[in-house]
Parts: sequence; C-alpha cells; structure tokens
Amino acid sequence: MTTQFSGPSIVQGALVVLIGPSGSGKSTFAQQHFKPAQIVSSDACRAMVADDEADQAATTAAFAVLHCIVEQRLHAGRLTVVDATNVQAKARRPLLELAARYHRPSMAILFELPPQVCKERNRQRLDRVVGDFVVDRQHAQAPVSEGVLSHEGFDHVIVLHSVEEADAFGMPSHPSPTLWRDRAGSFDVIGDLHGCCDELLSLLRIMGYKVENPSSLIPHITAPEGRTAVFVGDFTDRGPDNVRTLLVVMAMVRSGAALTVLGNHDDKLLRALQGAPVKISNGLDHTLQELNAAGEEMQALVREFLDELPSHLVLDGGNLVVAHAGLPQDLHGIDSPRARDVALFGSPTGQRDDFGLKVLADWAHAYEGDAVVVWGHLPIAEAAWVGNTINIDTGCVHGGSLTALRYPERELVSVSAARVYSIPIKPL
Repeated sequence: MTTQFSGPSIVQGALVVLIGPSGSGKSTFAQQHFKPAQIVSSDACRAMVADDEADQAATTAAFAVLHCIVEQRLHAGRLTVVDATNVQAKARRPLLELAARYHRPSMAILFELPPQVCKERNRQRLDRVVGDFVVDRQHAQAPVSEGVLSHEGFDHVIVLHSVEEADAFGMPSHPSPTLWRDRAGSFDVIGDLHGCCDELLSLLRIMGYKVENPSSLIPHITAPEGRTAVFVGDFTDRGPDNVRTLLVVMAMVRSGAALTVLGNHDDKLLRALQGAPVKISNGLDHTLQELNAAGEEMQALVREFLDELPSHLVLDGGNLVVAHAGLPQDLHGIDSPRARDVALFGSPTGQRDDFGLKVLADWAHAYEGDAVVVWGHLPIAEAAWVGNTINIDTGCVHGGSLTALRYPERELVSVSAARVYSIPIKPL
C-alpha cells in the first residue's frame, strides 16, 4: 500500500525504516518527528561498539546491535524508527523479517532528494562527513520507486521529494486497537446485528439503557451510569433494517454510549462504498439498495464511519479484547494487516465443511491468555465459554437470538429474534 505524502499514518508498534543517501536529512527528520528513545541509529550503534560513529570497521558489529535493539522493541510493541541509509535491499530485508516475526506493520520513508542537495547538506554537517562519491553511490543504490518497496513487503510507503516536504511532514493519528486500553469500567458486548434493529433496541432496554422515541428513525439512547456498549461488528446484511441499524450504532458511538470494531460484512460494505469491485452476496445487495435509497449523504456518512473503525479493541487495561472473529493472544493490540485479517475473517485452514463453508483455525481452544476475548462471526445456537473466550453470535438474523455479554460480570443477556430473516447455510 503506497501512502501519499499528505496522509501518512504511523501507529504504535510499527517499524519505520528511513531510506536515503547521507545528507538527505534522515537524522534531522527523525529528531523532529520522533522521541529519542524511538530512534535506532546505525551511527549511534557504531559509537556504542567502537567509541566512534565514523569507524566503518565496526559496521558489522554495529548492525548486530541495531538488529538486536529493533527486535526487542518490536517484540515489546514499541514504535521503532531505524535511522540508517538502508539504500540496499539486503539492509532492509532483515528489518522486514523482524516486523513480520512479531506481526508489526512496516513503513518505509524514502528520501528522494536530488544528489546535489544531499552533497551540500553533507558538507555542512558538523559531525561525520562522507565524500561526494559516497553520496553518488548511495543515491544509485537507492530504490527507484515506491513500487519496489511495496513489492519488498512494506505495508506503507512515503516518498519525500524535497526538504520542504520533509519539514512539513505530519503524522495524523490512526485508529489503534489500544486506543481505549485505559478505558476501565463495565461493558456490554453485543453480538452480530445484521440489520436486526428492533431486537437491538429491545436488548438495550433490558440491560438498562434509556431508549427515547423508539419508533423514530434514530432513537436517542443513553447508557446506564458507568457502562458502555461494545459492538462486535457486522451491522448489516440479511436483516430487515440495515440503514436504521447503522444509524443507531453510529449515533451511539458518536455520543460515547458505545464503542465498536469492524466486522467482515462491514469491511465488504466499506469497499463497495469506496468503489472497489466486490462480490455482491450474503445480503449486501439489499443493504446497498437501502443505502442508495437513503442518498449520497448517508452513503458518505457510513463510508466515513466504517473507515475509522479499528480491527479490534483492547479495553480495561488489557483484560478485555473484542474482535469480530476472535484473536489469538500474540495479535492483541497489534495494528498490522495480518492482525486485521485475523480479527475480521479468522484464519482459514484451506478446507471446507460439508456445507461448503470455509473451515477456520480453532484458535479459541488453543488460547491460554488472561484477557477475556469476546467475538462473533460464526453463528451458534447458544453462547458458551471456551477457556477465556466466548462467541456471542447467536444468529439473531437466522431466527436465533441477539446476545450480549456483560463485563466484568460475565453475565449473558439475550432477546429472541422476532422471526427468521435469513435461512442459514449451516444450521445453528
């Protein structure tokens, strides 16, 4: 994925690799935009092992130290910025391997400044100055395009073409699973909705939420003191009131009465609204018809809302994790493409069951973490604990029920579906 200069996103736990010749401004850039502890510099590592950051004979030992520090920081989930020339693929490869090992997102920032600018900046340095021929060689070795870096495996690529662009660089926040980590209190985690708005309002009332004007398009909903609703995603498709369900969820999130994660159906709807080619199936056709009838403004609101949602949430100091399809312990709090895919879709085994459905890896029976993981995605007849995990998708849209887990009480609350809205491929 290539990120344009105007909209980069750097999340906690990411690996950021600065790439460019000497004098391109990497170190200055790092000092301007990152904390000193987040920067792992090859020059500093040379000084560490040889008392001289210019001692090229210490390069091998210096990079051994650099890779060790990078590995420990990525393992701990800390934002890590590698400040070295990194112009050769063989220098970037071990860094990408470390990011992949710990499931961390990776970003390359390529400094594509003209050679003459780099040479002039290099001559003005007060510390280590290299010859012009070194800058020319490094410039020739640097990646010729962002496409090369994307092909290598970087999740995001940013190219800075001038000193002005580097100086103006900004880092808007990106939704992170750990954004609400310090959010303590009591939570009501609600299963897959799939357009079952009446059942949602009934469930909220049973749990003590104040629902004003329930017959209006968007009832005003107030959470009980100290409680927050949390949705596991899949707001639409197959059910009777997809747009209204979206409006209720969006209003609750905007008012602070609820939090939510993205589900696989929500992801597909988002891609459709963004103009991407998607297979129209599993009720998406009806949802899109409702949204088309609601108008372009409504479509834009939904698109913006879904695009802001995290793949999963880490709550109550890490004691509660909510992910649509569940999440193994090693991916808790990780904002990477793999963590997102597993949180939204699960991990397919490559097999299909007797009903033709994909068989997913049974992560729940292997889970040994202390955090409670609440999920949905796979409709079942009745919610049941598997260790410290629980699937609360009890198939409301298929005529089952809509279920919520009250945390930390571990109490299950449910309402029966008014009717069967969609016949499941696989019986509950």
